[in-house]
Amino acid sequence: MTHRMLCLALGSLTMVALLAAPASAAPIVLGLDQEDFTNLGVVGPASALVVSGYNYNNTFTGQVISQAFELNDGNYLYLYQADNYGPSVLEVFALSPFYGVDTNRAGYLTANEPTGFLPTATGLAPAGASYDALLYPVVSYNYPSFMGAHVPPGQHTAGLYLVSPNAPTLGEGYVIDSGTAVVDVVIPTPEPAAASLMLIGGVAVLIRRRRKV
Repeated sequence: MTHRMLCLALGSLTMVALLAAPASAAPIVLGLDQEDFTNLGVVGPASALVVSGYNYNNTFTGQVISQAFELNDGNYLYLYQADNYGPSVLEVFALSPFYGVDTNRAGYLTANEPTGFLPTATGLAPAGASYDALLYPVVSYNYPSFMGAHVPPGQHTAGLYLVSPNAPTLGEGYVIDSGTAVVDVVIPTPEPAAASLMLIGGVAVLIRRRRKV
């Protein structure tokens, strides 16, 4: 069997396993650290600023801002911000694929956002964050309606961040409410051994879980 055929076979098996998994599986909930950007040890940018707009049938529109930074301890800081133009609310911002990525910390900024990001004073701090470390290739910052939280039209999230030893690459982000919109964002590079697992199955499970709410 060729390498390409093996990757396709592994990918197909992974897709089946993901779609067959229970949609109600509980995520591993991470606590979010609250930090001033100037206290995170940033020594310089590791990627260009990426601004990606989204529009789902004119019912869910906005943009997502992302950038990676080098930290003084050798790790990388990944910063994200979702701006909701409306008319729908925003309930989930997620990154996928995420297999093979080490995440040391997750949190949001309280002050001194870098150039290109919107100030926290007019933003909304996240209600919670989840990282399904063992099964789903998704890391998400949730504003779920069952917790009484969302990002209304005309508002945006705080600067959401992840800290990882993995260097930056361009990947996909997902904003979810009345539908699911895909945006280009900077993400940590997954390990090569996990490349065959990077499929949309995790996002399908995330969408199914969202619809169960």
